Amino acid sequence: MKNAAMTIDGRAQRAWPSMVENKPLRFAATMILYFMQGVPVGLSMIVLPPWFAANGASALEVGAFIGFATLPWAMKPLAGLFMDRYAYRPMGRRRAWILLAQAAMVAVLIMLAISAPDASEIALLGSFCFALNVCAIFNDVAVDGMTIDLVPIEERGAINGCMMGSQGVGFAVTGYIGGQLVLSGGMAATAFAFAILVAVPSIIVGLFRERPGERLMPWTSGSPSAECEALRQDGWWPMLKAVVGSLAKVRIVVYLLAFFLMMVTWVQIESVGPTLAVKELGWSSDGYSTFGSAVMLGAGLLGIVFTGLLIKWCGIVRLTVVASLVLIVAALIAGTTFSAWEGNTIFMTIFIVQTVTVTLITILMIAWGMMLSNPAVAASQFAVMMAIPNFGRSTMAGASGQVIESFGYGATFFVTAAITTLGLAVFLFAAKGQDGGK
Repeated sequence: MKNAAMTIDGRAQRAWPSMVENKPLRFAATMILYFMQGVPVGLSMIVLPPWFAANGASALEVGAFIGFATLPWAMKPLAGLFMDRYAYRPMGRRRAWILLAQAAMVAVLIMLAISAPDASEIALLGSFCFALNVCAIFNDVAVDGMTIDLVPIEERGAINGCMMGSQGVGFAVTGYIGGQLVLSGGMAATAFAFAILVAVPSIIVGLFRERPGERLMPWTSGSPSAECEALRQDGWWPMLKAVVGSLAKVRIVVYLLAFFLMMVTWVQIESVGPTLAVKELGWSSDGYSTFGSAVMLGAGLLGIVFTGLLIKWCGIVRLTVVASLVLIVAALIAGTTFSAWEGNTIFMTIFIVQTVTVTLITILMIAWGMMLSNPAVAASQFAVMMAIPNFGRSTMAGASGQVIESFGYGATFFVTAAITTLGLAVFLFAAKGQDGGK
């Protein structure tokens, strides 16, 4: 029986390609995994905030919820260190972590469905979203590390666009489905639907190995690849030394500061947008969720289709400069005209411009960060590099409520313009000397 099982598994290994040897599979698996990251992010950012606002929550409460719920994204270095240090190598360097993270996400969603808190239980919902985002960061760090391990440098610009775009699509799908379900069926129906949305694609991705000859599951046959063994980390100190050495470079430090500052537009969209639309402009919570989801879907699809080509034609530096200038001008126009807004046209236009443009900037900065990463400690180094902007996103989200309470919604646009301008100046310093604006 054992020999027969090994024979069947051997046939399966030959029948199913591995990600390292199949470009379409690499792109498909990465896009599916990033799509599923959109579930906890979409729930935290676009489904629950307008629901809270429609049920009487203040801008301060909504900002605090978003800041706490998304805080795990600033903790990515811890996940990266564990992934670089510990790996079930017979299944590849990252794949076992990915499957574990997906299973945990499904479990948390099922517990959320059973608990079924209502809109007044902001703290409890914040705790569930915090746990979901912990699962998401393990998925994110593992997928990023796997991408650096498996994807050739010349493909990274295109695959980064697909990654971020797919996350945006997941965000949009989550926002639309959740915005409707949370009103009609409450949190129980919403969480159960999301559990299915995560579980089915996870099973599909689980069918593919990183490299030929590895195990599909722990109980099947296979062995670690030579590449996986070569990148093995046997001690904490050498690994930490390599991570610190990889990060302790002036260009990387300045790049991280620029990325931190450029996340302010996401705060404008995610933290300010829901309460501004619901409380000031009279939108319903599901109306805002539907609109926000549609915009994120469009931004995600544009990222998937065009980012790789734009990077190839124009280069990361030139694109980032142009996109940053667009964000600065859009924020200044919004702040200057805010007191005269009538209807929803200006708000919707600014929201669309900001969402599409900041999505592009995020893709560009992530692509540049991957190019700066050391494959031997990719999960740890890249996790640190991504934790800095995510920490900025969370902390600025928490502070956004204070700005609104003290100075009003119009002031948030001027703050966004000022911080983006500073971020652009820092970025130009980091990019100094990059050949051809690449």
